[in-house]
Amino acid sequence: MARRRTYTRTCATAECRETSFIEYTARRDLDGVSTTWKCHRHSKPNEILSATNPETEATLTLHPSYTDGYLRTDPPKLIGHFWGPEDADKGHHGIVSGPGFRAIASDFPPGTRLIVTARIELPTTEGAR
Repeated sequence: MARRRTYTRTCATAECRETSFIEYTARRDLDGVSTTWKCHRHSKPNEILSATNPETEATLTLHPSYTDGYLRTDPPKLIGHFWGPEDADKGHHGIVSGPGFRAIASDFPPGTRLIVTARIELPTTEGAR
């Protein structure tokens, strides 16, 4: 059995201590791995909820997915619809779920949009009244 090793990298943002761990068995497993990396907090700061950013929203739409055809002469056939980002060319998820919801793509007609909103409500303090 091959020995498993761990490649460790730290967020490229100054003073950030977030770390990424990647397990590999051969050096070639790391060929496509970037040496510079940013954690989620620094690569997508608008998605991080905080006191200054208490709400975020994501929109997914249903995208059609087709077969390539068994032969090059066969026309592509629709195999279904999958959830994906609104601005993407295609979707990849037949089921999307989160706390309190589950959306199965085959239950909805083409063009359906799924809008997921997350909002933080901070407790009121006695001095803030």
